[in-house]
Amino acid sequence: MEKSKLKDQLKQLERIIKWFDEQEEIDVEAGLNKVKEGVVLIKEGRKRLGELENEFEKVKAELKEETEITEE
Repeated sequence: MEKSKLKDQLKQLERIIKWFDEQEEIDVEAGLNKVKEGVVLIKEGRKRLGELENEFEKVKAELKEETEITEE
């Protein structure tokens, strides 16, 4: 699966949850496939959140450096 936006991953997870909510009787095999799909999305989402956090920290550090230089 290609790198997708976190927003898109969350929408896909919402669709999976909705699917489960709409089922009167859940086909075990179909349910298992949905769970597997959800796990992949959660793992990718966590990874993307980590990447975004690293980017944020980098920008924050750059801003701090600039502020320290201008204060001198």
